[in-house]
Amino acid sequence: MNRFFYGRLAVGNLRKNIGLYLPYVLTAIGISAMYYIMGAIARDEGIMEMRGANELSMILALGCGVIAIFTVIFLFYTNSFLMKRRKKEFGLFNILGMEKRHIGKMMFWETVIVAFISIAGGLVVGIVLNKLVVLALIRLLEFDVPFGFHISKGALTSVVILFACIFAATLVYNLFQVQKASPIELLRSANQGEREPKTRWILTLIGLLALGGGYGIAIVVESPIDALGAFFLAVLLVILGTYCLFTAGSIAVLKFLRRNKNYYYKTSHFTSVSGMIYRMKQNAAGLSNICILSTMVLVMLAGTLSLYMGKDVSLRNRYPREIMIYGYGMTDSGKSLMKECAVQGAADTGISIENLSSCTSLSFAGYKDGEEFHVKAWQEGNAIAPEGEIIMMEWLTLEEYRQFADHVPELAEDEVLVYTAHGEHGDSQYRIGEHTFRIKEYLSELNLDDMQIEIAYDVYFIIVRDETILQKIHEFQKTVYGERASNIETLVALDVSGGEEEEIACKNRTEQLLGEKDPDLQQEGVRVESRSQRRNGDMVIFGGFLFLGIFLGFVFLMATTMIIYYKQVSEGYEDKERFAIMRKVGMSKREVRASIRSQIIKVFFLPLIMACIHLLAAFPMMNRLLMLFGMVNVKLVGVCSAVTVGIFAVIYVIVYTITAKTYYKIVNK
Repeated sequence: MNRFFYGRLAVGNLRKNIGLYLPYVLTAIGISAMYYIMGAIARDEGIMEMRGANELSMILALGCGVIAIFTVIFLFYTNSFLMKRRKKEFGLFNILGMEKRHIGKMMFWETVIVAFISIAGGLVVGIVLNKLVVLALIRLLEFDVPFGFHISKGALTSVVILFACIFAATLVYNLFQVQKASPIELLRSANQGEREPKTRWILTLIGLLALGGGYGIAIVVESPIDALGAFFLAVLLVILGTYCLFTAGSIAVLKFLRRNKNYYYKTSHFTSVSGMIYRMKQNAAGLSNICILSTMVLVMLAGTLSLYMGKDVSLRNRYPREIMIYGYGMTDSGKSLMKECAVQGAADTGISIENLSSCTSLSFAGYKDGEEFHVKAWQEGNAIAPEGEIIMMEWLTLEEYRQFADHVPELAEDEVLVYTAHGEHGDSQYRIGEHTFRIKEYLSELNLDDMQIEIAYDVYFIIVRDETILQKIHEFQKTVYGERASNIETLVALDVSGGEEEEIACKNRTEQLLGEKDPDLQQEGVRVESRSQRRNGDMVIFGGFLFLGIFLGFVFLMATTMIIYYKQVSEGYEDKERFAIMRKVGMSKREVRASIRSQIIKVFFLPLIMACIHLLAAFPMMNRLLMLFGMVNVKLVGVCSAVTVGIFAVIYVIVYTITAKTYYKIVNK
């Protein structure tokens, strides 16, 4: 036999099945192109020399890992659709005399051809689009545009290795499937699963409990830190609940609709509901995947878009003043020198100072249990033994607070004033170590506009009578935390009249003056920060996450489109004979079309509706996670989520409309 016989046969088979393989190959090209682009950017020497390169590199590495894992899962999943349609063909070859080893050789060449086109096409598209994507990323990060064009050998190699391994693994899996099945089983494989499934109430209950558990975690958890730890558990529960409900719950719902005579005994509903009941078991995985992927797109894009759009608000929350000078354990002369250098730094830069203020405070973490503040030593693994709810305590003196507020009451030695935005307000006293303080008054507002407000934890601002008491609290937490203990912090904060360049110049000059006038200050922990300078660094985080969200969102959207397409094709071939019989027994074309429309609307819009419900349930947790980045604008997050849902719904409808034409075409042949 001619050694090129199997290769020519493979080409002929792929040509005859182009409707099945073309979308698969195009998607593989798209994903491999994106994997190359992500890897090339992560290895781009020009970008890695820019500010924030380390943070950006971590974000891009995360993106590469996600795409790699997702590619393995997705290509295996879509390969199952292809094999389902091809098994009948392989069975026919086997009956006509072709041995399974010959079928294996044919499948080998088919896989080689598909893999070559996918990898080569992906690399070509990736290399061509790489510069355009780099420009888009730099635009998001507000970097200067670098010149030059290069092909990343490292990214190219990683694409070839990853996708060659995936296609080789799918080939082994396909050969195993064909080898273990008899010719009759191969012929009947496309028609399996026609028996009416039983209503599995236990699986439905598990799905409801899992989904309720995931929703409950997302809604109930209030602390941003706790939300970060509970996020993955909530995701796993929602995924489990989605699969269980689509597998068992959907069958229960369809049978309920069948029992509803007013709904069921209509031409369009009768055929669609009855057909869906028989095939829902095998369709559940596809619908669940569409729902999960849609949810991932919505949550990822809504979260990263909110973070990017609210970047300035987030920055102001963390840096209330344009220039902030921090000193730890400062003497009175050191505090005066910090102010003096700030004033001289502005004068030397040629700009004026606005809103100059200073504050001395002590900040450290602990646990609150009722009226007791627990301060525990660090244990193995650098974790504090939990005793109550983790909080932050900000201690400052009455003298310091009087700078910012009028009509401040006098305090006895054992009395304090307390302010907290999110913590408990019903306590009458606080105990910390051997010290007990009576709460004289809860403040309705703080007016410390130049202090950073911790968002991730509940924060208790406790105002004591004088510095002697503050020193006692300081010494107490030093005996517990040792080398990790906090020092009393002096903050000098100011706004200046100039723009970003003048602000950064003033910051640099102030830093220089501190080093010249007292070199020991910087060794003791004095540092100067500029909001504009931090903004440049934060743009890498915010812009990088938005870029990653858009990039991965597009990958997941491609996968969603492909699954919808293959489901339409699969549904079409399975429904073709059924609708042909219905037409023969008197069902009009109009009634057939109405039945088809009723069925595919139920099937393909259910995942979108469930994805929107998932996003709505995840909204509280998403807000708390964004708080870790200083993003507290709930209204903005809501607007970004609504915009994301609207755009995605439009794209989903377009995809549904285009793929539905394929279904109609197959059914009406």
